[in-house]
Amino acid sequence: MSQPPPLDDRFAAAIGRLRSALEARVAAAAPDPGTEALEARVAELEAANAELVEELEQLRAKRDKDVAALDELIAQLKPLIEEV
Repeated sequence: MSQPPPLDDRFAAAIGRLRSALEARVAAAAPDPGTEALEARVAELEAANAELVEELEQLRAKRDKDVAALDELIAQLKPLIEEV
């Protein structure tokens, strides 16, 4: 019958596994420089998008005013056209 490895060897192996697991966890938690650059770019694009959405809303408001003005002109011209 073979004897189990000595207790010191088993402790050393267990500690080695724990160290490996801890190192892997730390490595996974460390920020990736590529990821940071992508996150910065996403933030820039989101800011640009917000500006464009605001500009779009302003353009829509202006369009609505222009359409209202044209509707008013058309309403004024209709009686004149009917007279001819």
